[in-house]
Amino acid sequence: MRNLRAAGAALAMAMAAVPSTSSGQDDEILIAGFEGGSYGDWKVEGKAFGDRPAVANDPPPDNTVTGHRGNGLVNSCLGGDRSVGRLTSPPFPIERDHLSFLIGGGNHAGKTCINLLVDGKVVRTAVGPATKDRELREVMDWTSWDVGEFKGRKATLEIVDAHSGGWGHINIDHIVQTGTPRRPTFPNFARLTDPALQHVSRVPKFTYPETLDAQEEALKDDPLLKRFAESRKELLKDPHYPRYHFSSPEHRLNDPNGLCFWQDRWHLFYQGYPPEDPRQHWGHAISDDLIHWRDLPYAIYPGPERACFSGSTLVEDDRVVAMYHGTRVGTMVAVADDPLLLNWEKLTGKPVITPGPERPHKLYDPFLWKRGDTYYAIIGDRRKHPETGQIVRAEFLQRSKDLITWEYLHPFLENDRWARPGDDGACPYFLPIGTGEQRKHILLHFSHKSGGMYVLGDYDTQRDKLVVTHGGDFNHGPVVPGGVHAPSACPAPANAGAVIAIFNVNPAKDTKGWNQLMTLPMRLILAPPGDPDRLHIAPAGDIESLRHRHRRVEQTRLPAGKQIVLETIRGNTMEIKAVIDPGNARAVVLEVLRSPGAEEYTRITATKNPGDAGSTTITLDNSRSSTLPGVRSRPPEKARFALPRNEPVELRVFIDRSIVEVFANGRQFLALRVYPSREDSLGMALRAEGGEAALKSLDAWEMKSIYDR
Repeated sequence: MRNLRAAGAALAMAMAAVPSTSSGQDDEILIAGFEGGSYGDWKVEGKAFGDRPAVANDPPPDNTVTGHRGNGLVNSCLGGDRSVGRLTSPPFPIERDHLSFLIGGGNHAGKTCINLLVDGKVVRTAVGPATKDRELREVMDWTSWDVGEFKGRKATLEIVDAHSGGWGHINIDHIVQTGTPRRPTFPNFARLTDPALQHVSRVPKFTYPETLDAQEEALKDDPLLKRFAESRKELLKDPHYPRYHFSSPEHRLNDPNGLCFWQDRWHLFYQGYPPEDPRQHWGHAISDDLIHWRDLPYAIYPGPERACFSGSTLVEDDRVVAMYHGTRVGTMVAVADDPLLLNWEKLTGKPVITPGPERPHKLYDPFLWKRGDTYYAIIGDRRKHPETGQIVRAEFLQRSKDLITWEYLHPFLENDRWARPGDDGACPYFLPIGTGEQRKHILLHFSHKSGGMYVLGDYDTQRDKLVVTHGGDFNHGPVVPGGVHAPSACPAPANAGAVIAIFNVNPAKDTKGWNQLMTLPMRLILAPPGDPDRLHIAPAGDIESLRHRHRRVEQTRLPAGKQIVLETIRGNTMEIKAVIDPGNARAVVLEVLRSPGAEEYTRITATKNPGDAGSTTITLDNSRSSTLPGVRSRPPEKARFALPRNEPVELRVFIDRSIVEVFANGRQFLALRVYPSREDSLGMALRAEGGEAALKSLDAWEMKSIYDR
């Protein structure tokens, strides 16, 4: 967050205790209005508050507030959320029964707060609501303290910012002593500032019928779905909002969770941030084909946990079990058995795994499975590598007979020679892959350092260990900006030996009302014996149903160093299938989202690896994708894959407004966010470098929107 700060503020200061013009107990006494060019006699410590009040009517475009009085206010976001500090009032006498003030900003007890001190002791405290309105303005509203017991005594106020993470700031305005307490006007504001009510979600929640026909009938008039439809209609006006990659229908999203196949439908859950209560709830969408997603109401709401973080689902014969990290309490389990998984019930109503000396790890992001009559779960974290002593990823195994009482066993990964220092094992998904003698297990996960990753190995059920035999990446550069983030995965139906996976992708630019999106779903299978890539990757789902307006380019010579513009291939919502004979060229370059003068383009390069005729490096470079201000730059994605000497380069490229995904020969996958600024950044060009190559064929389709019904 940036501060609402403007140089040259010259407003009249109202810092002293000034009584109102009327008389009696209901007269207000103004303690501070913060309308001026200095804090007056208030003591300033640290850098967060600056040397004068913020000015709310001249903010940066991405940080506004609502609910303040006048133009001046306290906002401790000077320099961003990392800055800290304290603002302390001069002593004043308590002369009324109530002290009221406008508050906004972070909800961190003791760290983003305002305190009332009497005789040097904190006797009252309040935190911010950590919420924004529909226009993404930070909400300020009234909070009141009953201070009648302290009347006649001296007091001081301190406004504290001691938190440097998300929502690490506090907003305060118009502090008054009153005879009658001021009441908040923003819906359910008190729930966010009253510690007893903070974990109660302000998002509407309904109980749905238990049969499919009745559920579908109820959803026709569901207020949340109507809200989602109106919100998505507005989001689709954004030229960078995707048309066939899933993104949240409102506000932000984060990790996908609990992808599963239940009663002939795919269910995708994800960390959603409802605008009126932007703590993580589990958002929910369903699909018949893994491509056309339909929004459903939020599935799992906070309480008793502060927020519903990442986790997994287990499909049983008669129900679906969700296991996830409930922040500030521990590991939660919820179950649903209705056709559309609309009604979730939390087992015991409290966490089933809590921190303790018997568990030498943190509690977050569990993955659940069942073997025989026993449930198992791994929880991602880090530990010291037993041989090198370096801190590396780890998964910690638990087991239970009833999902309620859990026993910790031991670290799950063995022989993990592919672990990199500093990685962790968040968002794990542990699944069988392959069939027969070639059967293995795959562990997909997320590293906060490196992004989406996987390991392959043999599941030793006697010792309850995954013996790692191979490792790899889904993200081949920085996680942010614009990189592949966390997975969700489940077995492909019909025991096909494949795994279906989907990832969220981080933004590289601020966008109003939304941020991340999901990759296309992908099908993961084991490579044939002897294939050095070990894992093959291809798009999954009925992608072909989106294709229309097909265009084809037949065999075309690519002379060394000559740019070949494909005049008939244009678009920013497309699928491209190109087959290229690299010939004696060192590299072949495909540029997409290219403006006519090459002011903007996204470059895909297939480069032969010197000294290794059996491999190629694929590169996805977005450094020239946009001329927009505010787009954050990053190094290219770059990954190696096997390519036998006589095999052509086969690229499937998916372009969807602000994402480009590349599947190379079914062996490698790359994705990056892009934000072209020009309306004519729609073209495509090819070039061979260091020798001659040939385009054998290129098919291109425009892609329909998954939201066109």
